Amino acid sequence: MSRSFSIRPATQADLSQVIQLDREVFSSYGTAESPAVIRARQQVFPAGFVVAEADGHIIGYGSAEKWREVREPGLDEDPHTTHAPDGPVFCITGMAVAEPFRGQGVGTVMTNHLIEVARQQHCTIVVLETTHAQAFYVRLGFHPLSERQERGVLLTVM
Repeated sequence: MSRSFSIRPATQADLSQVIQLDREVFSSYGTAESPAVIRARQQVFPAGFVVAEADGHIIGYGSAEKWREVREPGLDEDPHTTHAPDGPVFCITGMAVAEPFRGQGVGTVMTNHLIEVARQQHCTIVVLETTHAQAFYVRLGFHPLSERQERGVLLTVM
């Protein structure tokens, strides 16, 4: 059953739902980020932070930063120190879709939206790290860049 949803920039009012979703999706992997880091991402680079919304509820989110060079992201990095407004590297730092909405195109639309933001921001490469969704990102055109035993695969596109 396909449900209607929209993608829009995240606001501060969305962050409690985003934080809850991040915990639900990533706690079992040990990669849930601290609420302070999630809040800072929205403040530091609002153009790179979107939510998927259906019937007034946040069903997914995607966040990003711009970096000066390709590197492996770390958990709970402070975007006040890692985000480079003039950086050519667009790192998708977080992406999650609520379980009942998976397989309905939400992740694809959010990822494509963030790739378009990367283009608008004049980035030349998009990177992300995933612990469990490599096949999903490969279907969207990403390619493995490096693999880490503990945290997953670093992927790139563009």
